[in-house]
Amino acid sequence: MDSPLRQPVLSAGQQRFLLCLAARIVPESAGAPPQVTDPLLAAVDEELRPRPRLQQLEFKLLLFAIRWMTVPFTLHRFERLPGERQDRWLGFLENAPLTLLRVGIWGLKTLVFLGYYTQDGVQQRIVYVPSKEEGNVLLHRRQLPSAG
Repeated sequence: MDSPLRQPVLSAGQQRFLLCLAARIVPESAGAPPQVTDPLLAAVDEELRPRPRLQQLEFKLLLFAIRWMTVPFTLHRFERLPGERQDRWLGFLENAPLTLLRVGIWGLKTLVFLGYYTQDGVQQRIVYVPSKEEGNVLLHRRQLPSAG
């Protein structure tokens, strides 16, 4: 049975850093209010919670690595770099020669996208109206809802 006061998979510091990364991955989330960031973090936690402990640890290690790997080159942690340098680092990691890093970054991006774009308010703002039954039919007929 789930406890109502269960601990999140990520610590508060890891959550803050995840939001820093989210601001680079989905720029619209930068400086977003808790009404946006709390569901994002909850969605990531919901996806990480059923995973094996080792996979949760790998995700935490990825966050740790991204945060600190810039220090030998810049003398600053990732979050202390200017935004354009953060973007360049993430771009490098997306195409890194080490498969483990590429997979990790794309997994991180997927979780951030899931946490941000599955929110009702965001879907309404970007006029995303999913239909599991008729979505493809409407798409092929080009009868998608208008943005007005």
